[in-house]
Amino acid sequence: MRIKEIICSVIVLGSLSVSGFKVYAENSTISEISSASEVQDSTMTTETSSSSEALKEVQETTEPVQTEERDSVNESSEVNEEESVVDEAEYDSLGNLQFHHPVRFEDFTLDPPAFRSARSALSTQQTFINQIAASAKTLANANNLYASVMIAQAIVESGWGASTLSKAPNYNLFGIKGEYNGQSVIMKTQEWSAEQGWYYIDAKFRKYPSFKESLNDNVTILKNTSFSPGVYYYSGAWKSNTKSYKDATAWLTGRYATAPNYGSTLNTVIANYNLTQYDSADGSTPNPTPPSKSIPMYRLYNPNNYEHFYTANLNEKNHLVKIGWGKYEGIAWNAPSTGASVYRLYNSTLRDHHYTLDWNEVKVLTTKHKWTYEGVAWYSDNNKSVKIHRLFNPSLRSGSHHYTKDQNEVNVLKTRGWKYEGIGWYAK
Repeated sequence: MRIKEIICSVIVLGSLSVSGFKVYAENSTISEISSASEVQDSTMTTETSSSSEALKEVQETTEPVQTEERDSVNESSEVNEEESVVDEAEYDSLGNLQFHHPVRFEDFTLDPPAFRSARSALSTQQTFINQIAASAKTLANANNLYASVMIAQAIVESGWGASTLSKAPNYNLFGIKGEYNGQSVIMKTQEWSAEQGWYYIDAKFRKYPSFKESLNDNVTILKNTSFSPGVYYYSGAWKSNTKSYKDATAWLTGRYATAPNYGSTLNTVIANYNLTQYDSADGSTPNPTPPSKSIPMYRLYNPNNYEHFYTANLNEKNHLVKIGWGKYEGIAWNAPSTGASVYRLYNSTLRDHHYTLDWNEVKVLTTKHKWTYEGVAWYSDNNKSVKIHRLFNPSLRSGSHHYTKDQNEVNVLKTRGWKYEGIGWYAK
């Protein structure tokens, strides 16, 4: 897929969702969120049947477009199969591989909604990692590559093995176009151009006997791709030419995939799932990452619209204070430098910001209630050491949600008509 021109948002990295929260936009309760969000507290509980149905809908929308389900949505852009031209080019005009991405980079999350209804003691994500880790480790160690990077690429390119292209009988983990030993499969894939925006074409993709061959073919690409004698296009991703996996992912960005956040996406996957354990022969983690530092979260208050505003950006805090937007109230809590993503949204009509762990809540607010997604604001601590409480005031339009780690503040606000909505995320 040509993604050179795609402007990708920061990945979305949320592995937890907030339970039963209600967000009010234009004084209306968003019931879709309470029915589609999973229940989260100190103990996970079983999802309702309505939540399962909502998740099923989300899962169907992330599958590769190849069936008649899409005809009603893209009738005007579909071309008669007999008359369509099949894209067979493996590389674009700049020499970059062409891919099929079942999930657009701006929609990718470490915990896709499609998997939230199937949690067990062994997570769906870890099950997929276990399927490919042994082969990836063997192949990478034998070819001067990082197994951690290879596994992370497979996760991102296949949407955690959920894409039709990555499943039997295709086993194409990396969404690479072309043929493998004469074998291919034609599928519809989403393309982007500045002139047309998103549209669909028929394309030929490599078809493999198993995941092992797909992983091995990725090794071949990384080791042998060359457009001039003696110069290997992906040599900057080899172990011998790097100090860490981060050097390798940085080299792949703009070459293996042109999305500007490709490397950071891979890095987040590697860190969150400890994939560096597969880079060493004994399974230990080489050069373990030092504990994440604490990042202060600044809290401001605007008496004109009653909004409390939170930011990890010191420059943003200083600018808002300088222009008289509001009063600085100090550090609300400390956030970790890595963890589950907390997303930030803004409603220009309400002049209000909202923060949430739940990517499904983001989707509902942005698609149905005119909120604008502004990216990842900070991270939630996976150790769940400090609770950040979330409250809602139905009488307010702006500033209707409040977030605090102070239990006494929670108790006082509840006496003043605020409704307690549970734990929003965790501080460090």
